[in-house]
Amino acid sequence: MWKFIIDGLIIYLLYKVIFEVVIPVSKGVKSVKRNMEQMQRQQAEAFKQAQNAQTQQTTTNDPKKEVTVEAEYIDFEEVKK
Repeated sequence: MWKFIIDGLIIYLLYKVIFEVVIPVSKGVKSVKRNMEQMQRQQAEAFKQAQNAQTQQTTTNDPKKEVTVEAEYIDFEEVKK
């Protein structure tokens, strides 16, 4: 009789632990993982768009032309007092 009561109590406690702790935690972990993957995809897309915009900007701008300036050099003498 006592063995039957103890076995029933153990089964009841296992049932409670599984359905009130294990299953909700596993669902929470899955939802967090799904949200993280979605955020990573959004960040990757934003990064690609930024790179595309940057490459388009550099290709549309005229490349800077190098201007060679022939500078005049002035010779000077030290003046001693």
